[in-house]
Amino acid sequence: MLKLLGGLRRFGAREQSVSGTTVAAVLNESPVPRVLLFPDGQLNGDLEVLVNGRNIAFLGGLDTPLAEEDRVTIFLHGARGYPGG
Repeated sequence: MLKLLGGLRRFGAREQSVSGTTVAAVLNESPVPRVLLFPDGQLNGDLEVLVNGRNIAFLGGLDTPLAEEDRVTIFLHGARGYPGG
């Protein structure tokens, strides 16, 4: 399951059924444009990506393995606003 929060909701429903065995696979299948997710080939620093409420920075990053029941949540940092803004 993929959850889009805040400004990312404009790319689709709040909760979406997206499958993948890693966080990277789920992000690649998400409706959020790749140019926003990976503007320079790396994960956008203005995004937070959580797996079951835990930041992937403290897990396995984009290679974090996922089980079928895991929930991936993506949102933009509130303090800096929209990337580039």
